[in-house]
Order: sequence, then structure tokens, then C-alpha cells
Amino acid sequence: MNEAYLSLAFHLHQPVGNFESVIERAYQNCYLPFINLFSEFPEIKFSLHISGCLLDYLEVKHSDFLSKLKGMAACGQLELISGGYYEPILIAIPEADVLGQIKMLSKYIAKRFNYKPKGAWIPERVWRPELTTLLNQAKIKYCILDDTHFLKAGLKKEELYGYFLTGRGKEKLAVFPSDKHLRYSIPFAPVSEVFAYFAEVAQTKAQTLSKRVRPLLTYGDDAEKFGEWPGTYKWVYEEKWLINFLSQLRKNSPWFKTVHFSDYLETYPALGEIEIPESSYDEMLEWTGGSWLNFLKKYPEADQMHKKMFYVSRKISSTLAKTKADADKLREAKHLLYRGQCNCAYWHGVFGGLYLYHLRSAIYENLIAAEKIADEVIHKKEKAWQEVKLIDFDNDGKEEVIMESPSFSLCLDPQDGGVLKELDYRPQNINLINTLSRRPETYHKKILELLKQASLDKQKVHTIHDDIRVVDSSISQKLIYDRFGRYCLRDHFLSLKTKQASFMENTFAELGTFAGCAYKVKEDKGAVILSAAGNVRQHRLELSKKIKLKSKQALVIEYVIKGDQACLTGRQAKGAVLFAVEFNFTLPFLNSDRYGYFSGVKRIAGLEEEGAIGGLASFGVCDINGGLGLNLNFSPRLYELWFFPVQTVSQSERSYELNFQCISIVLVWRLDFSKSKRYNPKINISLGTPPTWPKVKNFLFLRRKGFCGIKQNLSLS
Repeated sequence: MNEAYLSLAFHLHQPVGNFESVIERAYQNCYLPFINLFSEFPEIKFSLHISGCLLDYLEVKHSDFLSKLKGMAACGQLELISGGYYEPILIAIPEADVLGQIKMLSKYIAKRFNYKPKGAWIPERVWRPELTTLLNQAKIKYCILDDTHFLKAGLKKEELYGYFLTGRGKEKLAVFPSDKHLRYSIPFAPVSEVFAYFAEVAQTKAQTLSKRVRPLLTYGDDAEKFGEWPGTYKWVYEEKWLINFLSQLRKNSPWFKTVHFSDYLETYPALGEIEIPESSYDEMLEWTGGSWLNFLKKYPEADQMHKKMFYVSRKISSTLAKTKADADKLREAKHLLYRGQCNCAYWHGVFGGLYLYHLRSAIYENLIAAEKIADEVIHKKEKAWQEVKLIDFDNDGKEEVIMESPSFSLCLDPQDGGVLKELDYRPQNINLINTLSRRPETYHKKILELLKQASLDKQKVHTIHDDIRVVDSSISQKLIYDRFGRYCLRDHFLSLKTKQASFMENTFAELGTFAGCAYKVKEDKGAVILSAAGNVRQHRLELSKKIKLKSKQALVIEYVIKGDQACLTGRQAKGAVLFAVEFNFTLPFLNSDRYGYFSGVKRIAGLEEEGAIGGLASFGVCDINGGLGLNLNFSPRLYELWFFPVQTVSQSERSYELNFQCISIVLVWRLDFSKSKRYNPKINISLGTPPTWPKVKNFLFLRRKGFCGIKQNLSLS
């Protein structure tokens, strides 16, 4: 048999903000048994990339596991691979942060494992040619990409059994093509089939490569498929796939040898030079249409989070450039920023990603904490400060409004209905508008198709890319799609016939032009006034809303709505309308049993419920455990208040899921311009746990007894 080599790279990662129970399950079902088996075959060389998110957890919970890896590296079995410490998409963060993240992980590996890494893992294999320069600056010699990258560059599959050099001038980087066939067959295909493929490649490539080169098969993929992905623990460990695979590697070692990437790099020359275009793995290219950055166009909420990250990065960097006295504080801020660059919450494919509130929440928590430190350094000589900025926050060529104080950071978008897109409450490092709209996904059609099937195939060991077979029949009723982003201060004019249900289900008719129109911006003594002129039915209206930070825990919104003379006369004079101001909020524990809706001291419902109530002057969410709540006071009294949960349908590696995204609270006033030409609704939003808010000790008991069974059109009078 002709001699050939195999380089194995396994990627271990858990995102920032993931539940500890999930990480621990992955450790027990995957990481621990995986490494224990490899340690029984010390002659089999392999490589690991472990993200800093997971390393932080292992240092605290399983430091002995890391010590075992150090021993395996010392004896020459294990090669450790660097990369961005907190697993960012490298092309999606500032260049200085790319260098900082890679240097941070390389430094950690050198100190913790006494090992100098030469390679870097490229998260999601999202590549752009300019990364070559940055990786060179970070002292990286090689990286692993998919064979898809090389095929897009014009090479053929049979030409990919080795490595190539990319880059211009003296800045060269070795790139290894990970074999897609191996990614789909390890560990899913029988071991005999995998080795038949190895033998085939060894036989055919030995005849075409020069005598100076031995064919190399490259495998680089997630370690989680060895026990953590659904159904794989039984297959990989109980049915002994992995030990059989390792045994066959030992048995066939005379002709088929495992080798570290760095050793192959030093022993054999490159197969050639290549310019690799922007790319990723095949599935990612399908989800994005070619570029990972397209996720930011598809999901405006991800774009808001992404631009927040850039904004915080620039603020920290500019502050560092101006002062050396607070360098330690700003380094702490940069560490938090890096945590806020973890990629998983910014996009969505097979895994929950962006659809998972706890992942988005963790990103915002770190970004807000990082920005808070930077602002403390910037404003340290000021007892109280407040800023209003007009900047192109999201790089769309148009200005957004940023309002900042020690307690708040607000982002208003004048171009999209003058909505409030972000409301950071800094004392608790939370964005209260960390929402996600209900939008169509390609797999929603699959849900409907699966519900029609009479029987399901439960026997096959599925790869992560197979159709998911677990569907709750009730989930199809939640396939509702929003016409606007789920933000705050969106202004609707509606028919008197509009009900809470039609608003929730997005079947209502919009009578006005204000919900998505562009507003003008004016600053007024620290407050911001957004104004627009538009139509309601056939009549002209002028609308303005003034937003002001009132105190450390409150902000005030004051509306002025003016009708022209035509509103007072003519055929439409009797046609009063509803003016509805939409709010969408998230709280630290989202839809937990600890929360309830209250008006005054009367409990209304739980957050998973829906309803409509008339005649209110206040409405809020209370945390009976004493945590963060919010309260809205308004004048005049409302015609109605609507409330309902916003739930999305997403796919994960285990099933199709219903995700609670936010609560929607809609304040509704009845306006009749035949009676008045001007209306002046006011809203006061207060945060915290004021002593006047109710604390109901038997809250959970009441829920279980059905006290929360709210119906529509209730009244508190």
C-alpha cells in the first residue's frame, strides 16, 4: 500500500452565555470520553482548538482535564491550535481586535500548556484574503479551511491532498483543505467505509504527486459530533465507533500515518500558491447567499448588536489612545468587548444562535459592561453627565441618535419610524429591547411538510444537516410574521375595529404613514424631538415625540399630535381612530414565573399570556424576587392596553423550537379630531424595584390555580 498521511483537527467550543448545564453535558458526553479514548492511543497524533469561552469554564470546573491535555502535548501526541480567544467571526470585527483576540489565545496556550501554537482556527471557516496579513502579524503559520474554498478558487478535488500557500509578497500563510467527504463520514459512516476512502486516496494520489510529497488527507470539524450532537453518544461510544476508528489507525499505521499540521508543513513543500476568495463551508454559503455578513442584512437585530460592538470597540480604542492612567481599566473593558464578539449569537443556521435570547443577552451584557468602563474613564471628572450624539451608527449613510448617561444608553432610528431600537440599562448591563422579529425561514415549509407525514424514521443516525424529525403540531400555529421590527415607540394609526388579536397576529390595517416613515431630529436642552408629517386616511397630521432622560431610573416620552382643518370637517369627521404606541421589552429572566403584569397593586397576568384592558393609567412588569422590573405611567388614561408574548419558530440541532423573544405592550388612545385638533399623550417609563410596586408572595400558587387566565377586554374599573 502506498504511504499517505492524515491530519486530524477537532474544534471544541461553547458560546459565551450558554447554560452551564449544556456545557457540562457536552463535557461529560463528549469532551471527556473523547480525550480519554485518544489517550489510550498515544501514537495517534491529533490537533485541538479549544475556544476561550470553553477554556474559561474548564479552568474553573475541570482544570484536571486541561492538565491532561498539557501532558498529551508534552509527549508529542497533541498539537494545540490558536485563534480568536472568544471565537469571533474574524472578518466581522475590527482588525485590531482580530490581532488582540489571537494574541490572547496564543499567550494563554503558551502559559497554560507550555506550548507555542503555530496554527489558527478560522471560526465557521469564514475567510477573506485580507486575513492573511493579520494572521502573519499574529505569528500564525497555517490555518484550516474547507475544500470548498479551494474549489471556488478554481482547483479540482483531486488536487487538494496537501497544503497551499496564500498571500502576496513575503506574507505567506499555509492553508490546509479540510475534506468535505470526511466531514460527512466521520463519525457517521462505518469505519470500514472511511478506511476504504483513505486507501483509495493513498493509491491514486501517490501516482500523481511528486516523489517529494506524500498525500495528506485533512479533517477539521466540530468535536461535538462525537457525543454531543443528537444520537451520537450511543453510536460513537456505546457502539464503539471511535475506538474502532482509532484501532484501525493503529493497525494501518505502516502505510497510513497521523501527523501534526506543523510537522507536515516543515517536512513537505506546498502544492502551489493560491488566492482564496471570500468563502465558508457549503451550508453557510447556502444560508448567507455567499457572505457571512449577509446575516446582518437578513437580521437587523444582529446588525444592531454588531454595530454596537463596533461602537464600543472604537470608544475603548480612542480612550486608550488618549490616556495611560486608566490602562488597566480599559484592558478589562477590552476583555469584556472580546467576550461580546463571540459569533454564535450574531447568526442562525442549524443551531439556535441568534434565536436564543440567553446568547444575545450575554453579548449585550459584555458590550454594555465594557462601554460603561470606558465612559467611567471618559467622564470621571463629571458628577453627572449626559450626551446626545447624531452619528451614522449602523453605517447606512444616515444618522441615528445616541443618548447616553451613567444609567442609560439609547439608540433611536429616525429613518425607521423614529423607533427606539436599543435601551441599555447600565446598572444591570441589560438591553431592554433585545428582541427578535417573527420572520419567515426556509425550514418553516419543512415544518408544515413534516406535520403531514404519518410516520417518522427514528432508526437512522442523522448528521446535523439531515432534516429534523421532531415537531410539535401546535408549533405551526405560531408561524406569524411581523411587518416591522420589534422595537419601541413605533407609532400606529388604526381603525376603531382593530383588536388585540389582529395586532398580535399582524392582520391589522395600518391607516397612517407614520409606522415606518422617516422622522426629523432636533435636540432640545438634552432631550431629542423626533417629528414627521404624514397621512391618516386622507387627512394630514403632524406628529412629534420628545424623549428625555428624567433621572437615573426613568425616561419620559411626550407626544404632540396635530390635525389640520380637514380633520375637523367633511365625510371622515365622524371616523375617530386609534393611536397605538408599540413597546417590545425583554427582562433579565425573560418569561420567568417570577414576573407578572401589574397595574397599581392589582396583578393582571403572566408574561406568557395575552389580553386587552381598558381605562388604565399605569401598567408594568414586576419581579417578585426583587429583581429588575419596569413600570409605564401614561396620561390621559388609555382607551385600551394590549399585551402579548412574541414567540418565534426556529430550528436547532435537536428539534424545531418555539422561542419566547419578548413581551409586546401596546398603548392605545382614541383620537377624534372632530372634537380636538391637538392631542398630547405622555408616557413615563421607570425601571428598578420601587417600594410601591406589589410583592405577592403566593404569586406562583395563583398561577397554578388559574388566577392568570386573562381574557380579552377586561376592565379594572
